[in-house]
Amino acid sequence: MTGNLQLGNNKITGLANGSANTDGASMGNLNSVAGQAGGVGDRNLLINGNFSVNQRVYVSGTATVGANQYTLDRWRVVTTGQSITFGAAAPDRVVTCPAGGLEQPIEAGMMVGGIYTLSWTGTATAKVNGVAIINGGNTAALPANTVATIQFASGTVTNAQFELGTTATPYQRRQLATETLFCQRYYETGSGELQAYNLAANGTAVRITFKATKRVAPTLGYTVAVSTNCAVFDARTATPEGLTWFATPIATGTIAWAGTWTAAAEL
Repeated sequence: MTGNLQLGNNKITGLANGSANTDGASMGNLNSVAGQAGGVGDRNLLINGNFSVNQRVYVSGTATVGANQYTLDRWRVVTTGQSITFGAAAPDRVVTCPAGGLEQPIEAGMMVGGIYTLSWTGTATAKVNGVAIINGGNTAALPANTVATIQFASGTVTNAQFELGTTATPYQRRQLATETLFCQRYYETGSGELQAYNLAANGTAVRITFKATKRVAPTLGYTVAVSTNCAVFDARTATPEGLTWFATPIATGTIAWAGTWTAAAEL
């Protein structure tokens, strides 16, 4: 590669024969320049590290009703009855974490193993797999293909980043659409609607395809908006790719079944 490489407001010039000059950056702070430009690759293994995605429409300060209850996307409150508080996303949310902790498990398949660095903005304390870590600090060598759990507690946090290597780089800000899609690998919600004419007790089904392929076949939930002439109506037959919106009529005639569904494949 020859010529200039533009990174945000900076550039590296004279790329030729393995040498280069820098404008506004040095090779020593190339990671910083890359961070300003939006990042090279996906360094940050934490999803929704700025807490901007809230598909569950979790309300700030709402006490959880069970242990490890998910709130803002990919983040779960560890202790039953505790909560997180936050304001509007602008574009980041600053979250106040409870004493019992707010945590995110990182999928095993994302962990290649080695030493990782955790960084964040805020006053919260942090742990990786139960071991305390300072802001910008390094983990011990972590095993490959093993879930890593990142926890924040007793303070504020935003722009959380967990990355391979020993150096904390600037927070990687992904496009909101991309961040939402990453979240939807683990949780998604949508609407379903079925209206048809059928014989009594005969099943009618519509297949709904998820926006994102799930980690595993998800657990389904649904709420009812309309149910007319339905003996049975539900969301069923979940696969990582989609679900079936199903109904059978009480009597021969038109049936209608509409509502919302959730698909959860969290760790």
